[in-house]
Amino acid sequence: MAKPKVAVFSGPSATIGNSPPLVTSNKARHANEKRIEGKFDHLVPQYLYEPVKVRIRKFSAHPLEGDASQVYYDDGKDYYEVTLNPEDGPYLLPYMARRKNDSPNGTPFEATDLDNPDLGFGGRQGFYPDASRMFDEIDRTIGGRNFYGQANILSNKADFTFIRALPSGGYTKKGEISGVDYFPYKPFALYKSTRYGDLARVTNSVQLALDTGGYEGGVWIEGSPFIEETLYWLSLTIDSDLPIVGTAAQRAHGELSAEGDRNIVDSVDYVISGKGEGLGVVALQEQQIFSAREIKKADDRPGNYKAVGGHGGILGTLKAGKVTIWFKPNYKHTTTSEVNIKRLPEKLDLGGGTVVVKNPDGTLRGESIPRVHIVKHAYYSQEDESDDANQEVDIMARIQRAVEEEKSNDPGKPKLHGFVLEGMTPYARGSNSQMNALSIAAMNGLPVVRVGRSDPGGRVVTDERDLTIEGSNLDSIKARLLLMASMMKLGRLPRARDPRHPTSSEKNAAIEKIKEFQEIFETH
Repeated sequence: MAKPKVAVFSGPSATIGNSPPLVTSNKARHANEKRIEGKFDHLVPQYLYEPVKVRIRKFSAHPLEGDASQVYYDDGKDYYEVTLNPEDGPYLLPYMARRKNDSPNGTPFEATDLDNPDLGFGGRQGFYPDASRMFDEIDRTIGGRNFYGQANILSNKADFTFIRALPSGGYTKKGEISGVDYFPYKPFALYKSTRYGDLARVTNSVQLALDTGGYEGGVWIEGSPFIEETLYWLSLTIDSDLPIVGTAAQRAHGELSAEGDRNIVDSVDYVISGKGEGLGVVALQEQQIFSAREIKKADDRPGNYKAVGGHGGILGTLKAGKVTIWFKPNYKHTTTSEVNIKRLPEKLDLGGGTVVVKNPDGTLRGESIPRVHIVKHAYYSQEDESDDANQEVDIMARIQRAVEEEKSNDPGKPKLHGFVLEGMTPYARGSNSQMNALSIAAMNGLPVVRVGRSDPGGRVVTDERDLTIEGSNLDSIKARLLLMASMMKLGRLPRARDPRHPTSSEKNAAIEKIKEFQEIFETH
């Protein structure tokens, strides 16, 4: 019987797809060099160069094997003899590599290399270019045996295709560039941020793979602080009923108690269980299944994810490979999403300019991703009692830039811009000067979404008379993503002739357009 097939997507800054530093073993260190302190030498999963015959001491796999010696076959020898082959997979072996320098024999690689700018902060990559090697190491039990002590915990379940959607590690010898083709964060001095246009690459990679019809679903791996954003974006833009599950880790693969390995196995179990169909995009962390709309990371320790919004968000649990779905999301997602990639228009007419949203083959264009900026309100922040919008220099500068870029003939300049205000909870309002500045933004054609601060516990009350979109119980990060996706469907607001002094009819035209955005925010 053919095994199910699962697509595994590598995302950016993924601790789950990282390894601890490769440190030179004592066996490769010379007598006059610093030794690694401790009882045992440093071992790293590696492949043999050629077959080797070894003798393994009997009764050494467990402290009490010898106590049960009567159940063991006795061939009269004190050892087992076996041939190890390169094709067996990685073995834990001493790390013999040394750093090249001016000396005849080089120098050991040290853990402190990651802090040394003179060495290019190590000069090597710790992130895997995709998840294939990590899956091999889990299968070889380097990452951990299953409950019954057996190996091949992943490959016995499914076949996998490893897709470098937006990977954390890259092949520099093939011309790949950090911050362009791959996105690491460790060493922190070499951290590279993702860009607006990379959201198109994320969407296209997942949609094209799932459209082939060859997969039971997909697993997305990414850095734990950011995975909540990518998963919600996929929930909005991917048109597929197949299960999509994202997972992350607080500890690198190969580090003590690397919970990411368990999360990966559980994620595969979720996909092949058949119980995730129609649930949209979810996150699976430490045996809990979260809706992509509600998940949020609270701290960097295993299990410290929570459902935000005040009204649930944990859809199910997973125990001993068995998936239980307790609740189903009521909001639109994936195939029902009004802003999934297949429901977005090919182009938008902005009344004086056109935005090409999709390529002729239906893939999303990176240049079409709207620029949406978050403004945060804090009490005691207004400059004076005048309520003057010009106090908000950041908002006013963004408005000016948006207007200039929309008028530009440069096709590389973004034409769609918007704001999200993280205001007081639950009223989602800022200072008077902020609200006045954001009203000017709206009358310049820039949609403005209002949400409560931090982790809103309830929805923002809708006011159909104002010039803003109320963001329900979304936090500012996810409201930003939903506004970006919505603008690719609806465009911008109608612009007033004098945005500081709009007429009643101009305000009403903006309010009518805002209602279209509001409908999406009420249902997604």
